[in-house]
Amino acid sequence: MSHARLSSLLFGLSLAACSGSVEIPSSDGSADDFRNLCGGTVDMPSGSGGTASTGDTGDGGGTGGAGGSASSTSSGGTPLACGGRSGGVCSAEEYCDFPDDSCGTFDTIGRCTPRPGGCPEDCPGVCGCDNQFYCNACAAQQAGVDVSMNASCVEPEVGRYTVSYWPGGYDHLTIYKARPEADLCVVLYAEAPSRQSPEGFAIVTVPEVWSVSRILMSKGAASCTPDGQGSAGAAVSATSATGSLTVQTSGSTSFPSTIDLDITVVFPEEPTTDRLRATGLVVGTGEN
Repeated sequence: MSHARLSSLLFGLSLAACSGSVEIPSSDGSADDFRNLCGGTVDMPSGSGGTASTGDTGDGGGTGGAGGSASSTSSGGTPLACGGRSGGVCSAEEYCDFPDDSCGTFDTIGRCTPRPGGCPEDCPGVCGCDNQFYCNACAAQQAGVDVSMNASCVEPEVGRYTVSYWPGGYDHLTIYKARPEADLCVVLYAEAPSRQSPEGFAIVTVPEVWSVSRILMSKGAASCTPDGQGSAGAAVSATSATGSLTVQTSGSTSFPSTIDLDITVVFPEEPTTDRLRATGLVVGTGEN
């Protein structure tokens, strides 16, 4: 059989087999004429110049096809773009990470990033892109939210803070902060007239007659009240604290009525930081 006739016969067989693979027998001719005939694969015999594939190839290097599932990674494993005008949506196991912590404002593009696993109990306080308060960046990312550097979130106050006061030779203010998510209780003690605060404490008080004498942390969020503090467990003293405490009095009396505070506290063991931050805490009325 002549080479031309063989080529014509193989061309016809290739067209009839577009749904599958076409095997080209050995010949002296080139196989280029049989490539790209259809969506199938042309199998070249040994010595005929290699294998030619006409199937569509995806960005990741695999063979394309209908019915594939969406992925949060693009070419070469690059994280999927998200936020802004990208149109990308991260999976339930990821969050959209914005390099400049802009939360996608001004159409900033983020990248889908796996959510972290275990997070520390430190609670310096951060604001998420959902305008919610989180103890730290890891906690926000674990909830599927990036951290915002521009927003200001106030820590939830309901059920967390209790303030007690009693007068005497020294007036005493005690502020209790319960942290149910970590089963912790943080307690701040302030006195008037002012005494020298411990070394490492740099807390501005208004009025200056008040001073912070100590800050303790212990287990037992449920007992973090004036009545339950005796059973809160062994306490750890803060090694340093910075921030401000404002005591507002009622009318012409010296009785403290409300408390504002924003104090970052450092402890010698986990969790090593906590932030006491609240406004308008009412003194002596129980939970705020």
